[in-house]
Amino acid sequence: MNRRQALTVLSGLAAAGLAGCDDEGPLRIAVVWSGWELNQFRDILKAYPDPTVVYSAGDNITALLKNPVASASAPDVAIVPRLELVEDDGIRARLENLVSTDPLPWKNLVSQGPGNSIKGAWFKVAHKSRVWCRPGTAPALPTDWDSWVKECEMRAARPGPRPLSIGAADGWVLTDWFENVLLGVDAELYGRLHLPPQGGWKPGDGWGHQSVRRALTRLADLWSIRGLVPGGGRQALTTQFHDSILDVFRYGHADMVAGPDFAWPVIKGYRSPEQEREQVMSFRFPWAVGDKKPPVLVGGDVVVALTSTKNRGKHFAEWLTGPEVASTRLKHWIEAGGFLSLNTSAPPPHPALDELRMELRGDIAFDLSDRLTGGLAGGDGRGLWRVLTELFIAVAAGRQPPNRKEAVDEAMRMLTALSGTGRSS
Repeated sequence: MNRRQALTVLSGLAAAGLAGCDDEGPLRIAVVWSGWELNQFRDILKAYPDPTVVYSAGDNITALLKNPVASASAPDVAIVPRLELVEDDGIRARLENLVSTDPLPWKNLVSQGPGNSIKGAWFKVAHKSRVWCRPGTAPALPTDWDSWVKECEMRAARPGPRPLSIGAADGWVLTDWFENVLLGVDAELYGRLHLPPQGGWKPGDGWGHQSVRRALTRLADLWSIRGLVPGGGRQALTTQFHDSILDVFRYGHADMVAGPDFAWPVIKGYRSPEQEREQVMSFRFPWAVGDKKPPVLVGGDVVVALTSTKNRGKHFAEWLTGPEVASTRLKHWIEAGGFLSLNTSAPPPHPALDELRMELRGDIAFDLSDRLTGGLAGGDGRGLWRVLTELFIAVAAGRQPPNRKEAVDEAMRMLTALSGTGRSS
């Protein structure tokens, strides 16, 4: 965090009346949400018996928790979407141990340090392995990767709606694509790629592995289909995720969109009147015939309590993720969509999301881009986001027909260089 960023964070805290460390003051809660989500969260806080002040730190939440310049104004509680913040040695040392009733795979994600103490509790989770279909356009379900590619080629060759809409303006959309494909290719390798290259990876290990190349090649093969997306690849690069959903369910410009469960409130709220009479279809993000069924790609917001006097942060974290809040305060947020809970006391979501909720309690893999550090970390224009955007440009928005092998070779070169794992084989 540079000086300008530090001043931005600290001025925000001062404006909220949070500067200083008065133990008798309100509980300070930092979140990344804004707008509607932040209002939903504030409504939940009305039931908490002690005074609270919640503020949106946005992308600066990482700097707020990590950087010494902001330590005097650190919150008592933070709700963070990036798991690498819980895994960071410097932050983890300042986190309280929590009691968690989360399913074991989720609990293992936040079990850190001596005795595998639990450093976080999951408040809001996301299912990121889904493809949503405009009513009346779904292919036979379930489908596999090769048949899905052929289906897209067939639809692209005929007039009318395009096979897919891709919100490539949002880098996380492309990382979700890559992560889903890589999980289908090599889930074991996927589980290691967020780890630093301890002992030094040799060429061909880590990000230089042939499984990474296979995943990139599959993406290049699909993304390079002529007529795949409305307006072509160049338009996709200016299409945000929200607009990609509208392309399918409002305007009928495309048949399918790959997206997380939080696509549902946009689908429900904005689908065209003629679609409201039909059932929305979705299917698991496909993998190749013969490959092992991959884990579900997931994300989530985890509650952490920084060391504070009288364990106030710890008590709040356990209240927020406990049965009382789940059974009495989450109903409106869950009904509106965009919120899946692991808490068994929470009301069920819309039937369109019920299968997704059940899959979250099985075999899962956490969003890789939210665990990366070093050169591959970062948001738009940086790290893994940049590599995949460059690959998309090369195969979908550049010359036609594209040189897919050359594009994949360049992506491999960038990945290995940014990860510090040497040249790809």
